[in-house]
Amino acid sequence: MPKRKKSQKQDSGKTTSLKVQRKRMPFPLHHFIAVLLIVGVALAVYSNTFSVPFHFDDRPIITENPYIQIKVFTWERVQQLVKNTYKETIRMFSIFTFALNYYFGGFNVFGYHLVNFIIHVASGIFLYWFLILTFNLPHLKERYSAISYRVALFGSLIFIVHPIQTQSVTYIVQRMTSMGGMFYLFSMVLYIKGRLSSGKIQYAYFGGVVLVYLLGVFSKENVAILPLFMALYEFYFFQNFDLSPHGQKILMMLGGVLLGLVALGFIIWGNRYIELTIAGYEYRTFTLSERILTQFRVVLYYLSLLIYPHPSRLNLDYDFSISKTIFDPPTTILSMIIIAGLVGYGFWVAKKRSVLSFFILWYFGNLVIESSIFPLEMVYEHRLYLPSIGPIVLFSILLVRGIDYLKNRVTFLKPRVRPVHH
Repeated sequence: MPKRKKSQKQDSGKTTSLKVQRKRMPFPLHHFIAVLLIVGVALAVYSNTFSVPFHFDDRPIITENPYIQIKVFTWERVQQLVKNTYKETIRMFSIFTFALNYYFGGFNVFGYHLVNFIIHVASGIFLYWFLILTFNLPHLKERYSAISYRVALFGSLIFIVHPIQTQSVTYIVQRMTSMGGMFYLFSMVLYIKGRLSSGKIQYAYFGGVVLVYLLGVFSKENVAILPLFMALYEFYFFQNFDLSPHGQKILMMLGGVLLGLVALGFIIWGNRYIELTIAGYEYRTFTLSERILTQFRVVLYYLSLLIYPHPSRLNLDYDFSISKTIFDPPTTILSMIIIAGLVGYGFWVAKKRSVLSFFILWYFGNLVIESSIFPLEMVYEHRLYLPSIGPIVLFSILLVRGIDYLKNRVTFLKPRVRPVHH
């Protein structure tokens, strides 16, 4: 008997030890497998793209740009690069990475594609991390925790392999887009980690948010909208739509921060973008109102590309017809009604279906800057890099729920074998 008790104590001690080890594991095995899958699938998809030559905007920005052709790295040389780049664009950080590529490999395209590939993989990993954290938040855990791993993994893998991302990864200069997306997702991860932390580590996370956000903005301007989505995320998932005096106070504080950022941005860069917008329409074949009207159709066309990305439908240079009025063509007014309906539905179900609402708004909100007043080309697939996450996440949830439903259905319908009694 005493030996048996001792054995039970030893077993108990071993069990406790295993539990402690599991708790101390900084990176559980299933997350490690997810990261390996993301890297492996990305490599399988893009392994044949590392020798694609420079095209279109690659030439003026990289091969014909003497300022990135740095052979000896000095502080003065970097200052010169930043100063001359800033005259044309604020995307100094993404341009700086092209200078690093040139420094280490000249115009050998392999190095440029390798960096683009690493950025895309990092975006996929940050998306996975962002979704894992989101679906395990206190207000969402009960409903989504059981499927969080599968949704995060499926969502990240679809994001990595979807043909719509090819332009952002293979077209070298569109590193600006994928870098912006990578920093955007990383900022969201740091923000969530900061909100779930306390003490000095919380300040470190929030400091990281500011730094990574700035790197994102200086990679591509569309990252500027990130604070709005952080505020939306806070209200949806941390405040749980709390409109009590305390909730209203937090909402007012977030609104004040957003207004402050908008005002600061306008003071620093307002005149620059007003002048660029006015000058841009002088050589375009469409007016400002025509561009805005056409973008309603473009935004829905982007959705169709996400749903049916057949190679015959994917293009670098689109010849997209212009909307002259809301009725010319008639699909313009129809597109406006559909978008208004989807956005309205997103707000309407916000409290009951917060995840559905948030990712509907994610898609439309992250297209606002490039699908609004600025005199850019009408259609570019790389603009979907970040917005595509909204529909992809919703599809992943639907997919996992559907698989679970079919499993339960099959189990329910499966005939039960009764034991034979002799």
